[in-house]
Amino acid sequence: MRVEPTPCVRDLLAALYPTIRWDAVSFHEGLPAGVRRFTDVAITVPAPLGTVGIRVYVADGRWDPCTPTGLGLLVHECYHVLQFQERLGGVGLGPLRGFTFQYLFRAMFEGGGKENRYEAPAYAQEAAFVGACRALPRPLCDCARGTIDRAMLIELLRLHPSLVRRTTRD
Repeated sequence: MRVEPTPCVRDLLAALYPTIRWDAVSFHEGLPAGVRRFTDVAITVPAPLGTVGIRVYVADGRWDPCTPTGLGLLVHECYHVLQFQERLGGVGLGPLRGFTFQYLFRAMFEGGGKENRYEAPAYAQEAAFVGACRALPRPLCDCARGTIDRAMLIELLRLHPSLVRRTTRD
């Protein structure tokens, strides 16, 4: 099921990943049947029939933008969006994109965990974000309204500027 991120989630992800073309990204709750043998948490894959679309799937019950851990999962998956968009501009037919092949090649030899060359920086970004988020005096998101606490976002970025990723080489 397609999920429309709250303004808090959109503002946070846009601040952390200012170069991502967000109009090409969609979010979905529930994992596609074909990927469940690879992950039971979340996955980022190209849209099956498009040329630029990228889909972020989060398992049922894991979509939780009201906690640092839930936001961290989205931060992790959007690092993969950045990886997709960096390779050949993210353009290709469905899954036939540069990053798909690179990732699958590494996954065959390194698995899909923290040992994987493409997963390691996404996990590092997630851990850094969750730690920084938990150190804030107030939550980033006002979940009742779905809005971001601008003062907390500014504080997060002031204290942890390395969380802002324009490229995967930052």
